[in-house]
Parts: sequence; structure tokens; C-alpha cells
Amino acid sequence: MLSATAIGFILYVSMLVLLCTGFTFTHMMEGFPNLAHTSFATIGTMWAYHTVRLWGLNPYLAWPSAALLNGLVSVAIYLTVVRPIRRGGSGEIRLTFALFSLTFIIRSLLSIYSYWVMMSHGFRASGFMLRAYDFKLMGLPGIVFMAPLACVLLVSSLHLFLTRTRFGIAIKATSEDPELASTLGIDIQRVHLASWFITGALAGIAGAAIPLWEYTSLGHSDQMMVNVMAGSVLGGLDSVYGAMIGGVFFAVAHVYLPGLLALPLGSWMTKYKPLVPILVIFFVLMLEPRGVMGLSPRLSACRERLGDLCPRFSGQDD
Repeated sequence: MLSATAIGFILYVSMLVLLCTGFTFTHMMEGFPNLAHTSFATIGTMWAYHTVRLWGLNPYLAWPSAALLNGLVSVAIYLTVVRPIRRGGSGEIRLTFALFSLTFIIRSLLSIYSYWVMMSHGFRASGFMLRAYDFKLMGLPGIVFMAPLACVLLVSSLHLFLTRTRFGIAIKATSEDPELASTLGIDIQRVHLASWFITGALAGIAGAAIPLWEYTSLGHSDQMMVNVMAGSVLGGLDSVYGAMIGGVFFAVAHVYLPGLLALPLGSWMTKYKPLVPILVIFFVLMLEPRGVMGLSPRLSACRERLGDLCPRFSGQDD
């Protein structure tokens, strides 16, 4: 049997990978950090609450609809906020501030919804979990199986989409060189709409899954945003695949590093767990701004140097 900590870790890793992938994807396409990304996840969380508590549906039925709803919300934000600011000649800094301000607007709207639920139905929606509505399989909650399964399927589907379909290749080409992609006949606006829908959908599914085990609140997205940024920076903000790797690495470090440091240094170390993502962002940006993906060229260079010094290491015969 898995402990509650192990179950929470499985959910945390799975959802962090999805959120880091979406955050990095937006940064690759738009060139600025979407600080409202985890607020999109909170919309998915509240949608799951609405479908379960008010409509009485199975919580897993909320996942597809949360993906669709969040995808459409994300597209609407692109059309009403991002594109007008871009056309006005503003750069990435103003877009970053605009999306940061949007987080407060989303939180206020969700607070209004929470108050409406309380007044009209008597349910508490400002903080909750949906663990009691999950199914059991082999004595374990269903989220133990569904969270990693959803993560693997979505990440694999995104990989196949970006590498095996014409439109996915067009998205990759646009992220690398928008002007060249435009000259090749790629519809840039269509590509941007698709990318925002994908990132919103990933955040929606992650948000709908989290309350099946973790206690969530309206301020949960603020706490998660720093973790998502740390995972994305660790993996590299210019690579979706790096975001997947960075999400896993950071989740392991965030959960287990304070406990490991507490063994030789004392239990007081666990109080500083919230500093882990800040330290990860600080040191990665100082030492290797490209994150994990930036280590590959360095490793290749080291291997070439070692090969020059030792031909046997490089596989060359004397």
C-alpha cells in the first residue's frame, strides 16, 4: 500500500510536468512568461468542483470538459489581451505585466463564483478537495493510476503532434523563426491560436485532477506558479522536452531534498521548503540559463576533449 505522501508525490509529478510543458510552450511561442498559467489551472479546479458538487457527475468526466473550457478561455485571452498589445507595438515586459494582472482578475471572478455557490447552495467553494468522490482500485485511489496515465498520454500525444503532423511541424517552425515560417506560407495567427488552446487545455486537466487528492483554495495557483517556473527554468525555457524533464527533476528535489538535508542538519531545514523553487531558479539562471537542455552541448564538448586526450574513450583506434 502506498502512503499518503507517495500518492501526493505521484499526483504532484504528473501535474507539474503538464503545467511546466504548457508554461514552456507559451514561452517558446510568445517569448514571454505567462504568469497567469496556473490561474488557468485554477479555473479547471473550480470547473471540476462545479461538475461534481452541483451536477453530481464523476470527477473524471470533468477532465475533457475542463480541457475544452480552459483551451477556449486561453484562446480568448490571446485574442483580447495578447494580440492587441502585440499589435500596439508593446514588448514582452508589458505582456508579462498584463498577464500578471490577469491573475488577480481571474482570482476575483472565482471568488465571486465561490460566494455565489455558498449563498445559493450552501457549499464551501473557497477551499476543498474531491478525494471522497474518487474510485478505488486494488485498495488505492484512482488518481494514483489516472494522473500518471493522463500525463504520459498527453505528453506522448503532444510529441507525436509536434513531430509527425504537418500542423505540428508548422508550430515548431513558427516557434523557431516566425518570419521565415510566414514566408513559407504558414498561417501564423492560426498557429498562435492552436498553441494557446493546447497550453490552456493542459492547465485545465491538471487543475481538474489536483483536488482529487490535494486540498485546494483560490490562492493555490500562486503557490504552484513558482514551482512551475522553477521546473521550466530547470528544464530550459526553449524546449518542451526539457520542460518535461525539468518538471520531474524539480518535483523530486522539491519533495525529498529538504528531508535529506534535515538528516545531517536538523529538522529545522524542512521549514525552508518553499525556498527550494526560488533557489533552483536563481542557481540555474546563474550557472546554465538554458537549463538541463543546455548541458547537452557541454557534455558533447567534454567528450570531444576527452576523445582527443584518450582515443580509446572516443572509440577511435590507435
